[in-house]
Amino acid sequence: MLSHELVRKFQIFLKYPNRSLEDFESLLGMQKRNILTDIDKINDSLVLNNFPPITFKEGKLSPLTTSEDELLQASLPRLEDYYFQDERPDLIILYILLSSDYVSISHLESFLHISRNSVLSDLKEVRTKLLPFSVELLYTRQNGYFLAGETLALRRLLERALNQTLAFASGKWLLTYVLKELTFDDASQNIADILHALASQYRLSFISEKSRELTYLLTFLNAKPFSPSRRSQKIYNELEDFYPFTSLLEEFYCYYPHLERENDFIITRLIGCIQGDLNHFYQEEVYLIMEEIINSVLVNTGLTLKDSLDLRKNLYSHLLPAYYRIRYDVEMVNPLKDQIKEDYASLFYLVKRSLLPLARRLKKAISDDEVAYFTIHFGSKLERPDKSEKTQLVALSVCPNGVSSSLILQSELKGLFPQIQFIEIHQLGDLAFLDASTYDLVFSTVDFQSEKPVYITQPLMGAVEKMLLKKTVCEDFNLPISNPVTVNELLDIISKHTTITDKEGLTRDLSQYIIGNHLKKELGGKGLLDLLKKEFIQQCQEVANWQEAIRLAAQPLLKENIIEERYIDGMIASVNELGSYIVLAPKVAVPHASPDKGANALGISLLKLEKPVSFDIEEEGDKEKDVQLIFALAAIDSSSHLKALQELSLILDDDQNIEAIIAAKDKNEIINIMANIIEEGDL
Repeated sequence: MLSHELVRKFQIFLKYPNRSLEDFESLLGMQKRNILTDIDKINDSLVLNNFPPITFKEGKLSPLTTSEDELLQASLPRLEDYYFQDERPDLIILYILLSSDYVSISHLESFLHISRNSVLSDLKEVRTKLLPFSVELLYTRQNGYFLAGETLALRRLLERALNQTLAFASGKWLLTYVLKELTFDDASQNIADILHALASQYRLSFISEKSRELTYLLTFLNAKPFSPSRRSQKIYNELEDFYPFTSLLEEFYCYYPHLERENDFIITRLIGCIQGDLNHFYQEEVYLIMEEIINSVLVNTGLTLKDSLDLRKNLYSHLLPAYYRIRYDVEMVNPLKDQIKEDYASLFYLVKRSLLPLARRLKKAISDDEVAYFTIHFGSKLERPDKSEKTQLVALSVCPNGVSSSLILQSELKGLFPQIQFIEIHQLGDLAFLDASTYDLVFSTVDFQSEKPVYITQPLMGAVEKMLLKKTVCEDFNLPISNPVTVNELLDIISKHTTITDKEGLTRDLSQYIIGNHLKKELGGKGLLDLLKKEFIQQCQEVANWQEAIRLAAQPLLKENIIEERYIDGMIASVNELGSYIVLAPKVAVPHASPDKGANALGISLLKLEKPVSFDIEEEGDKEKDVQLIFALAAIDSSSHLKALQELSLILDDDQNIEAIIAAKDKNEIINIMANIIEEGDL
């Protein structure tokens, strides 16, 4: 009997052939006997469908010849034997939404193959899931269970339930099962083919993951149309000039005419899953917001960008659909959000602060799911020190799930294999135009046939996944492995001398230590008060102008040889270039320059003025640019100072904190104020 957990493990077995059971213990965090039990269950399904079972030869997993799609496709006629788990509440929502007939407890028991008590428990969770949508689950003897709410809310609920289900390893097969149980045709493949053909015709590129979500949304709306909602004049006025989208949908409705009644809802979803293209789909308003965001990020993070054209191209590709998703309240679920927030903690905080231009323009909050994707665009520009010797190996990194996910994958792979040269591919179709002799191996988030070795991976990998991938590639291509010690060797030594009470936790921590989490090392860095020493704080009555303020603020760093004189000139030049963006908060400026302008070490100094000096570079008469606190930052790379700036941003988020520092009588009081804020802050 399959389950989404077994399917997930089957995916892992597919990804890591020729690995030992000990490797899978580390990867899955499970004991050997439990892994073997799960393999037996998977083998039952494989053999039942006439596929060869999973086997081990000389202690290593034999390469599997059956794909995940083949197994699930063959199992579909017997999906009633599937063991439903966490996906049940969303499947109940979909079942009730689509059903035109009476729905009772017994119907749901039969649908999910569970007991009455389990159904009742799941219905409680369903009601919790309905709360954000102002939708109610009701029951009458005449109608059975049904969902009551505004038509738009019901559509959004349908969208959420579909996306949550698709997040499971067997998601699309579960949706096929729902349609089959309710005797609806599964038009998903036909709809996908039509959408991609039309997108190609209009020179539009889909974000792969979002287009899959749109495909199933259209499939389910086609199966069970909702009551028509009132046409939104606002949406019509804003989108009527969007030639590619309106024309594409006009042609699409020729195939599915009754979906046209859903046009307002569909068009906002369509535009949210198309990648922006500066050449073919330029929106001036979005571009100007992008420039504001970039300037804010540069100032808030102290980053310097060497390939700003590449950044703008990729950022616009993501910003355009994000702009309309946020504008029209289209939910974005980022499966990598938690890991991005953990691995890029400081950068995430600073990028979120830098997205204020977008939030102000749309008058909406930016969700953490969206912030996480923006974070990776700038995180991909963090430079890693590369001390390895380059090999002649060239690898493709293939990730059709959008530019953001592709950037994550590229960053992860470069950290793992600095000796390999990478070529980035966003669309599988682009492979047909690439000569196979120009590359040696492929890293991909999706499986496909290639004459070169293909390594299936996720955009963001855990420590054990990184270790196994590195080990596999290095063995296959005879590359040196810098960390020959293995987790299992360490576990064997430790177990001889003590009792291991949490083997899974210890395995995870040892794996993290061995493989090295480059991002955490780079993004950690020293805190604000580790850098801002008491002797680096100066107090002064007044200065003549902002240039003098910067020169004076930087003197402690110059005296300690943390910076050279030319770095001060670089800071002034940077202010002239970026303008008053360096005023991070009322009365506070944080000037900095590129590390190559003469930064010898990491450092921060502070100048506190009794009388403010104007940083109104644009001469707009803006009194909010009058500054009394000047933090001079010396950055030696693109990331080691981010923790300090994160803590500084925490302080600057509250005007009362700024006023308290300005009112402080001496250096000790300034340090104490900052220390208390940082200690109480949630970082």
